[in-house]
Amino acid sequence: MQHMKNIINKKNVDTTKQPLFFGEGLNLQRYDRYRYKKLFDLFLQQMSFFWRPEEVDLGGKEKNDFLTLTDHEKFIFTKNLSYQTLLDSVQGRGISHLLHDCSNPEFEAYCRAWEFFETIHSYSYTYIIKNVYANPSEIFDEILTDKEVLKRTTSVTKYYDDLINSIGETNINDRKKKLYLTLVSINILEGVRFYVSFACAYALAQNKKMEGNAKIISLINRDENLHLAFTQTVLKHLRDNKDEGFQHIVKECEETVISMYADAAKEEMEWAAYLFKDGSILGLNEKILVQYMQHLTNKRMRGIGLKPIFDDCPNPINWISNWTESKKVQIAPQESEIESYKIGSFQQDMKSMDVDEFKF
Repeated sequence: MQHMKNIINKKNVDTTKQPLFFGEGLNLQRYDRYRYKKLFDLFLQQMSFFWRPEEVDLGGKEKNDFLTLTDHEKFIFTKNLSYQTLLDSVQGRGISHLLHDCSNPEFEAYCRAWEFFETIHSYSYTYIIKNVYANPSEIFDEILTDKEVLKRTTSVTKYYDDLINSIGETNINDRKKKLYLTLVSINILEGVRFYVSFACAYALAQNKKMEGNAKIISLINRDENLHLAFTQTVLKHLRDNKDEGFQHIVKECEETVISMYADAAKEEMEWAAYLFKDGSILGLNEKILVQYMQHLTNKRMRGIGLKPIFDDCPNPINWISNWTESKKVQIAPQESEIESYKIGSFQQDMKSMDVDEFKF
């Protein structure tokens, strides 16, 4: 086993016989044959989702809406935009680090597309900020000085940093462990960490406020659900297939992984408490979001074969399905069209895809 040391492996390697990771280095980016066709199907699905934020016409309504928000609603809206900008800045440059030891072109293809879409998300937050705030630079400059936002970066970036700093290590078992925990951390980021912020955006839109923002968030949310499907698929595959050489890693790391989910849920609940310290949004408050985080964390843990850590609790905000269907990758804001906004020529031909259906 070797990790890639050159930009292209000139050996004639049959990638249909290679594992996902730590096999021979990649050669041609050829997609006429597959070992893991489901990963390539996810790549094609991701490419079919291409969108640009300008396709949601914010006009002047978004800025006028913001001026009518209460002070605590403005606080909630701004802090969530700041946090989302930080998270997707991490993802926008983090995904490529999964490829250092990759030996499968389908996995590589999806990650290349995935990283590009994360950049679309970051650009979308810029688009929203420029259309809402009189001085956008102030919002960006404050992100990296906001203690409440920054204190959450450690758990978000820790596993990426561990993986990056391990490049060149000769202990493959340690590299596998760091790679596996990074994949879990990404699964948590895509499936848990965004959702307090998403729920707040949708709650405002339910009250006919900041609807353009919510439409863009629903497009981002749709992408994140596909990223979640991808990470769940890969994590379950590493768990279930002996020839990948990760089963002992999965077993060894189980308690760490459970703690990672618990810590993320706790941080999201603390974020909800911080956001709602001065008031709520009609239809949404801290107590509801705590239950929502417990519901969602249980669901994500089941998705990779772990026992949930919270008592069974139903989804307390079923109305969120107006914006995102939690069991499906499909996010279709045009199905409940907002009259105040138009999506240019954007067409979303999205199939209903259950995350649990993706198997190799």
